[in-house]
Amino acid sequence: MSGAGELRRLRDVVAGDMAGADVAHDLGHLDRVAGLSARLAVREGLDGFVAAVAAYVHDHHRAAEARLGRVVAPAEVRDDARDALRRGGVAEQLWDPVLDAVEATGRYSFSEAASAPTADRIAACLHDADMLDAMGATGIARAFAYGGAIGEPLWDPAAGVATGGYRSGPTGSVIAHFHEKLLRLRGELRTAAGREMGERRHAALEEFLRRFREEWVDAHGDADGAPPGV
Repeated sequence: MSGAGELRRLRDVVAGDMAGADVAHDLGHLDRVAGLSARLAVREGLDGFVAAVAAYVHDHHRAAEARLGRVVAPAEVRDDARDALRRGGVAEQLWDPVLDAVEATGRYSFSEAASAPTADRIAACLHDADMLDAMGATGIARAFAYGGAIGEPLWDPAAGVATGGYRSGPTGSVIAHFHEKLLRLRGELRTAAGREMGERRHAALEEFLRRFREEWVDAHGDADGAPPGV
């Protein structure tokens, strides 16, 4: 595993690239995902440095989405991410493995098998780290920060929870987003270490929703219009 100094240099480069990204995909998010990715990779017998590098460039498409106003796939900004790796001083032989891992996270086809391609196994760690940052206390904080930024209410009884699960874009409320997406993340974790961390974070989501529902009923006098239970 390479040194922290190299990661700091890459982080400084990425900080500028991601200046236009939304509040849920800021530099703090990248820092947390990099740390989690490295920890998961080491526990899976992989190179934690490569996983952390991949984490720092995994959201370049988010900055492009902010600029273009449309959904952008990671493969569309491969050249941008590659340039960030170059400017960050990352060894050239790591560029393609890192970028392959980033793009594989969007395919959900990576394997846990030891014989699977290394990029796919790194992708599984990166995927899980990204999911874990949307769970637990951190996930709760991110959900409300993003909801506040785009003007979503805490809970809207009239909008309720959409059927069919998560859909891209704004939801009816922040609490609806918990039910439509965040509670489902535990089932999407790909690594053994990720699933272990995910159990604790999922429990925190459920506890928060139970308390929110209780306080909604306290405020409104009955359960009419309260968010669903968990």
